[in-house]
Parts: sequence; C-alpha cells; structure tokens
Amino acid sequence: MPGLTQLEIARLARVSQATVSRVLNNDPRVNEAARKRVLEVIRAHNYVPNARAQSLRSQHSGVIGLVVHRKPEELEQDPFFCPLIVSILRVSAERGYHLCVDTDRNVRSRRPIHEELLRSHRVDGLILVESRDYDERIERLVAEEAPFVLIGRYGRTENLLSVDNDNRAAGRMVTEKLISDGHRRIAYIGGPKGVNVSEDRLTGYLEALQANAVPFQAIEYGNFTAEGGRQAMKRLLSLPTPPDAVVAVDDVTAAAAMQVALENGLHVPEDIAFVGFNNSSFCSYLEPPLTSVSINISSLARTATEMLIDLIEGHAGRPQHCIVPCHIVLRGSTRQSVPTLKDFNRHVTQ
Repeated sequence: MPGLTQLEIARLARVSQATVSRVLNNDPRVNEAARKRVLEVIRAHNYVPNARAQSLRSQHSGVIGLVVHRKPEELEQDPFFCPLIVSILRVSAERGYHLCVDTDRNVRSRRPIHEELLRSHRVDGLILVESRDYDERIERLVAEEAPFVLIGRYGRTENLLSVDNDNRAAGRMVTEKLISDGHRRIAYIGGPKGVNVSEDRLTGYLEALQANAVPFQAIEYGNFTAEGGRQAMKRLLSLPTPPDAVVAVDDVTAAAAMQVALENGLHVPEDIAFVGFNNSSFCSYLEPPLTSVSINISSLARTATEMLIDLIEGHAGRPQHCIVPCHIVLRGSTRQSVPTLKDFNRHVTQ
C-alpha cells in the first residue's frame, strides 16, 4: 500500500491514530495487544514515518490553530464564530494552550496558510470548520499526518477526528415542525453549494417533504451573509407560488429573509414562518423573535478542542466522530407547537 498513513494504519489495526503515534514513539502506556497489531501492520506494509509529521510532534509550541473557511470581511458580523472562538479560547487556556486564528481566504491562499502554521511549528495542531464534499485542506493534512480535528463532517476519509451535530436529522426536525403547523409550501435557503453543513440540512429538509408527501420544493442558495439571505428571499417571493415557510441554513440568513418578507407586507408567522440555525443571541431581539435550532456551539468547541489537545499530547482518544445534540428554540417567527422528544429521537436513529 504506497503512501500508507497513520490514519490507514489505525484503520487496519483497529486502533485510534493516537495509539499508532504512541507505538511509533515507544510509549509504554500502549496496550500490548494493540501494540502488536500496529507493529504487524507497519511490518506488512513497510511503513516509514513521515519525517515532517514526526518533527512536528516533537516540537510543541503550546499553540493550537483555528482555520476559518471565510473571507475576513464575512466574519465581522457573523454570530457563529464569536462564541465558537471564545469557547475554544476558554478550553485552550484550561489545558495550558494558546489559540492562533487565521482564514483561508481563497483557494490560492489555503496552502501557504497551512504550510506556514504547521511547517514553522507555530501551532501543534489545527481545528477546521465548514468542510466541503471535497476539501483540499483536509486531504493535505491527512497526507501530511498532521494533527487536526474537524468541526463538521467529511465522508471521504475514515478515522477522521471530527465533532458535529446531526444536521440531517435537525433539517428533518424543523421541516416536520413546519409541516405539523400546517405549512405546505416550505422553502430552503442554504449556504454556498458543496458546504457539508448546508447540504446535510438540505437533505433533511427534502427527506421530511418526501416522508410527508409534500410536493412543494423551493431551494435557493446564499453565502452565510445578510445580503445573500435577502437576495435568496427576493427570488423566492418572485415565484408563481411563493412559500409560506422558510428553513434557513443559519440565523443571519433567516433574519435577512424575514425582513424582506415583512418589507413586502407579509405577516410573520401568519402568512409565512421562518426557522434558522445557531440560536444566535440576536434572535430574541428581532420582531418577531426568530425560532432557531440551538446547535450547542460551546459543546462543539469544547469537544473539538479537548479532542485535538488529547491527540497532540498522546492521551487516550475519544470516539472518531462525536455528535453533539441540538434542539429547537421556539419563538414568534413560527407557531408554538414543537416536536416531541420521541419524534426527535426517531429522526436521530433513522
């Protein structure tokens, strides 16, 4: 197997990547049976450790990196990243680490950012967010055997350390909530095409429509900004049959779309209802207040940060993919019925 990586060794030996790293570093804490399986895989495939990865792990900086898949100007008013960064800072400090934040502003800049952070040993590991179906950042980091954790989902690589919500189940949940309220013309406004969190919520939306025999589908794409939400909503209202409810990928998109509806003389939620994601602090201050899905940002951040530091320090790892529960917070932009806990558990297990 040419180019065998530690992730592939972990899969073949049925252990975590952290265990493979400890075996390579002769850590006496490794279970003997696990050590034997790892060494057998290494011998069978003539594995030679990546020199850069070995060097990286031997020179700790006491700093972890957060790489944001956005342009800097798009972050200024984004209510998701502020609590995320604060939570990562808090957990990092508890574990004796500092945080370095940077943005991969465009395709051409991604490689220099990662190479600068990792090759210069400015950081010991990375936290990534907003993965795509094919993500060059992740592919390069896996190939380099660099320590990183993804907040999100990436289906192309096994044994990837990641933390996420069940966004597909959440998309079903909020769509079925709107259906139970009597809505039959439910639209979806997503983020950029190919961003996994947006596509997963879209999949849940479509599954709920199909399961309830609702034929109406209307899908528009934005870019996680207020202007993107405004333009998407204008396109929806120009349809021959406009929607009577909207599921939006995040609260910024939902709030901007709701404002367009109000400007066009519609009453919320009587004429049209809105649901967002992230349960941002401003949701309660809108008029009407915005119903939103709480994705538990602080728990996402804490789990990802602790997982990364455990990987860096060679401690016993968590499961490869952790799911953080989420729930809907009802406010005035929707009617006040809510799916039962039994309903939500059914979504999660399907």
